[in-house]
Amino acid sequence: MVCAATRSLPLAMPNKDRFARLLLAAWAGGMWTVCVLVVPALFHLITNKTHAGNVAAPLFDAQSVLGAVFGVLYGWLQWHRLDAWSRRCLLIAVCAPLVFFAALRPWMNALRTAGEMTRFAQLHSVAGMLFLMTCVALVVLVWRAESTHPVA
Repeated sequence: MVCAATRSLPLAMPNKDRFARLLLAAWAGGMWTVCVLVVPALFHLITNKTHAGNVAAPLFDAQSVLGAVFGVLYGWLQWHRLDAWSRRCLLIAVCAPLVFFAALRPWMNALRTAGEMTRFAQLHSVAGMLFLMTCVALVVLVWRAESTHPVA
């Protein structure tokens, strides 16, 4: 007897498509976990916000780099299957964290070191928007991900 969930799985899906789905799931899940669960919990549990930020920053760095790698691989494997919306979302989800990592993060560190906390807070808001855009773009990518293979 086959359950209903098993019947809807694309059985003829090639391994590269399975790998692409795994990449997308790991990328989106990691980003959502860091942005929605881990970092808010850190700031709730660690009373010193500077210390909480020092713990959270490497998590965002790792997600930025891993996301770029996973996103480029996913795009390489699936670009021909993605519609225009999904392609845009892929580019946003890859580029927004890289803008944070390459430009905003060093600038924010310099401002914090110089004690310019007002400017730091402004850039922190921009960084938050970049990661929010990334999370939303990944929701769209996951939602729109589909197989073109017939269900057996």
